[in-house]
Amino acid sequence: MNPSLDFTFPSISSFDEYEKFKNKTEILESMAKEIIRHHQLTDGSLTLFSEGANIVFAYGQQRVIKIFPPFHYEQFKSELLVLQYLQGKLAVKTPVVEYNGDIAGWPYIVMSQLEGALLEKLWEEISHDNKMIIMSELGSLIREVHSLPTHGLEDIDCHWEEFINKQINQCVERHRSLQLPEPLLQQIPYYLASIKELLFDIKKPVILTGEYTPMNFLVKQVAGVWHIAGLIDFGDAMLGLPEYDLLGPGAFLIQGDKLLLKEFLTSYGYLPGSMTTQLSHQLTALMLLHRYSNLNIQIRIENWQNKVHSLKDFEDLVWGF
Repeated sequence: MNPSLDFTFPSISSFDEYEKFKNKTEILESMAKEIIRHHQLTDGSLTLFSEGANIVFAYGQQRVIKIFPPFHYEQFKSELLVLQYLQGKLAVKTPVVEYNGDIAGWPYIVMSQLEGALLEKLWEEISHDNKMIIMSELGSLIREVHSLPTHGLEDIDCHWEEFINKQINQCVERHRSLQLPEPLLQQIPYYLASIKELLFDIKKPVILTGEYTPMNFLVKQVAGVWHIAGLIDFGDAMLGLPEYDLLGPGAFLIQGDKLLLKEFLTSYGYLPGSMTTQLSHQLTALMLLHRYSNLNIQIRIENWQNKVHSLKDFEDLVWGF
């Protein structure tokens, strides 16, 4: 990584301070301009994206500048490593890393800007037939990523057994703090214990993004049909159990639609006989254990809380085959 750029701004010691700092557009732009100056790049417009955990600017029409707070240094390392590793390996585009460094201890990446629109802004407007096409493409894309060798990516190995044990130990308290209904909270220990063996049954760790959500796909329209064209955001990438990566599509895109679910899992590689209650139980357990799990926000099925009285009801609603 390049030496730290000479730049001064207030110290950030908490997440709340960081969230407030992200609203100081003038200071953020001055950071981006210092990065541009340091790399002797031409002047260009800077447009701050409002979404995301990090500071991201569109720089002109061709580049993106992504700046990470010091406490997201591990995200920076993951993003840089995985972007460089995936380059040219997938059927869809991923950003090309052009420069990286740090500015007053805040690491950054200057990367190419991909063409397309975020799927998040379009999903509810797309026809069901087009959604079937996208889910088929998504299943194939995840399978493609999971089929890649992981040599050279040891730095993002989460040591799955250790990771999942930690998630199990924290699961009830996490969901209690997020106001999951008490009847569901009480069922979590038994529900996890009854599928525990499959949560640890990892034959070969694969590259996980944990972030196959509509906020991280770019789509383009061809002859009136939307197709996946790009994949972004690898700050949370790690090596682990393949099924962990199926959760985002289930929560944010499939939304309980069993036709979309079957299309997605089939294109990923599941045969009809393997779409069983054991698989739906495993996926629901992993959904509870995801490090960013927040069912009240992530499950996009209207009034789902009023439709379930048990975790089995929840499993059937989201994943049931």
